[in-house]
Amino acid sequence: MPTRPRVRHAVSAALIGAALAGCTTPDTSGQVKAAGSATSGEAPSSTAPTSTEMPYLTTTPTLEVTDQTVKPGTKLKFGEQAIIPFYSRYAKGVVGLTVTVESVKAPDADIDGLPLKDEDKAKLRGKNFFFVREKLTNVDGTNLAEVTAPILTAKTKSGGWPGSLLGMGDSDVTGCEDQNFAPKDFSTKGAVFEACRLHFGVASDPITSLAYTTQPYESADSRAVTWRNK
Repeated sequence: MPTRPRVRHAVSAALIGAALAGCTTPDTSGQVKAAGSATSGEAPSSTAPTSTEMPYLTTTPTLEVTDQTVKPGTKLKFGEQAIIPFYSRYAKGVVGLTVTVESVKAPDADIDGLPLKDEDKAKLRGKNFFFVREKLTNVDGTNLAEVTAPILTAKTKSGGWPGSLLGMGDSDVTGCEDQNFAPKDFSTKGAVFEACRLHFGVASDPITSLAYTTQPYESADSRAVTWRNK
């Protein structure tokens, strides 16, 4: 997903309450450097600081499906890689995206550390955490420094949506740290960046599908890239 500033969004209490109840149904790199030479009787000219162009800082580029990328409507299993068009504020290229899901019982100590009201924490007791793990591989050496890991659309076995703390601040828990921005060196071919997003729900209704719907893909099942548990 395209890189963008981290913004703390306000989430309504009603939405959080519904999610906690179980959630059953339904963003050209280059360096410019000025160097001067000194001649007899002249002071050396100063060197301008190195800068990196950011053509997509405020403009969204058009991404297209190519022979290298997966087609809209592609279906994969958890753990399989999809090659998708992607961009950072510096450049656009392609990445390999692999996703998996891990379900674990939510420890009370981790629940206590979440940025929630006591009554909402109480609703999480006995629930499961679902760790959505994303592995991004820089396929072509594009400068993808500081991109944000994609936000995937998750659905559960019942056809509903799991709970999420997206936009609620620090949501680190054991086994899933809130580190969803690529490092500055994610700009070489073969570089790997791994991220984890926290969801929650009941053990009997786990996440069974994840969909990538960012352009050039869409939210319709026939136009998305979808991973399923089997």
